[in-house]
This record gives sequence, C-alpha cells and structure tokens, in this order.
Amino acid sequence: MNLIVFDLEWNIGYQPKTFRYHGAEITLRGEIIQIGAVRIDAGGDVLDTFDMTLKPRIFRKLQHHIAKVTGLTQVELDMGVPIADGLAEFVRWAGPDAQFAEWGLDDVPVLKQNLFLNGLDENWPARWYDLQRIFLQSYPRKEGEGMTLESVVDRMGIEKDIPFHNALDDALYTVKIARLLPLADALRAYPSEDAQLREALLTDPAATYYDVTTFPGRLNHDDYKTGPELCSVNCPLCGAALRVGEIWLKRGNTGYYTQADCPRHGSWFLRFKLSRRDGLHWSFARCIEATRPETLEKYNRQKARQEARLKKRAEAMQAADHATE
Repeated sequence: MNLIVFDLEWNIGYQPKTFRYHGAEITLRGEIIQIGAVRIDAGGDVLDTFDMTLKPRIFRKLQHHIAKVTGLTQVELDMGVPIADGLAEFVRWAGPDAQFAEWGLDDVPVLKQNLFLNGLDENWPARWYDLQRIFLQSYPRKEGEGMTLESVVDRMGIEKDIPFHNALDDALYTVKIARLLPLADALRAYPSEDAQLREALLTDPAATYYDVTTFPGRLNHDDYKTGPELCSVNCPLCGAALRVGEIWLKRGNTGYYTQADCPRHGSWFLRFKLSRRDGLHWSFARCIEATRPETLEKYNRQKARQEARLKKRAEAMQAADHATE
C-alpha cells in the first residue's frame, strides 16, 4: 500500500468565493498554501516526506487569522511555488495509487477542489482514511476531552518537539499517533463511503427501516426532494406509490425527512442523509422508516412550527412587495 499521511494549510478570502463544477455552484473551502506529507510503511515508519509552500492565485492576500495560526507571512506566500505547479509536483510525488490518511476529513475535500481549479484530476485520490475515526475506536472519547491534533498529542503523552500548524509538522505528529494504533488492521476494516453513509442514516435502534439505498456522485443538494429517482418511493408492504409530503424537516446537520402516505397502510417517514465527503459531489442515503406514535407526534409538532415559520416569511415578503409598489 502506498499510504500518505498528509496535512494542508489553506488561505481563505475576506469574501466567499464560488466556482462552477459541471454546472453546480460550489463554495471554495480554501486555497492551499502549504502541503506536508509523509509516506509510511505498514508499521508507521517514515519512508519519505514532502514539504512545500504554494503561491495562491485566487486568495492572494494572506488572511490575518491564517497568518496568525500558521506563522506564514505574505512574503513567504509570494515566494511560494505557483499553486498549479506545486499541486502537479505533489501528485507526481505521491503517485497514482496513493491512499491518503488525515486527522479528520477536512483536507481531502480542499485538495480535490484545488486540483479541479488547477486543471488536475479531482478524482485522485480514490481512497482516503480518517485517522481520527480509527483513533476513537481504540481510545473512545471521554467527557471533556478534545479531538484537536494537539490535544490528542498531549493525551497520548507524545513529545511536542516541533511546532503545530505547519503542514509537515502536523503530518509528522499524525504519524506519531498512527504508530500507537492497530493501523494495518484498522485500514483493512475501514468502512466504505457507502457503509459510512448508511451508518449515519440508520441511527435509531428502535426504528424499523426499509428500502435502504444510496445515491453517490450527485451534484444537486436538493435532489432528495426534487430528483424523481430519489423521492419517488413505494410502500414497503403493498408496493403502492407513496404520496410524499411537501414539508421537509431537518434531522441533524445533514439529514432531512418528511411524511409519506400509503392509501392502504398509512404514514411512513421518507428519510435522507447527505454527505459531501469529497467537497464536490453529494452522496445520499435513503430509507423508509415505519412511524411510531411518539415519532409521528414529534414530527407533527415540528411540522406545525415549520409551517408557521413559512407562513410568517411569506407574509413578510408580501408586505415588503406592497411597500415597494
């Protein structure tokens, strides 16, 4: 396995920046200004390193908070390798079969967005791992414990002999944590994106779920309620088409659900969980959930509040239109 543990530092603008990706408008999470990467073997031993400061072309002015956190200066940024050249060199160094590991899941989406914006293959890498997830399997988080890289380094008693918030140094700290884990076994057992999405959807042990399906590689966030192949569903008991409600409620940060009715078997919930793991595409997990008296009562309360908010908003917009006439 060609395993690369890596870390990025990226610059952001004082105003949001969007770009078009195959017709979809996407917010740029950040423009990479520093890459630190460590190639390791199965035992966590360092085989090679990569360290580069990049000169951005979109967010050219170093944002003051980024400067404070990283210690980088505008002069250092201006002297960096032009971002397109630097990313191409990183791709060559890592290799086409590279598999990436990072602390959390923030860096790969930024990498893929930047690859696309600089004319490189955003489908690379095809496989990456969250070492924070693997760490928690061996060392479950206790109340009050942080999960930042520095807090875990402190918790594990790892010597802090180099600074933090430098990309290569953070990658090296991540490698030191990885050495304390059953890394090879954990990578072999690491769940696919499909499995992770299903896991995030099916969270209620008391619920009964049907028709669990995933839809990867979508471009439109609202496909869960506008895409016919996603929101056209049938009753799990008789196969009749369900009448899907128009009011969608949020469940967590990236979950949505609505009531769906069968003329013979009553109400169900149509539920979705969304993920934009690569920073470019939406993946959806869908299920039909059997309602229970307590869950249907909760849904109806939340639906009534949502309808009241929508009515109030519509009345305010109508009043504003009249005021401008």
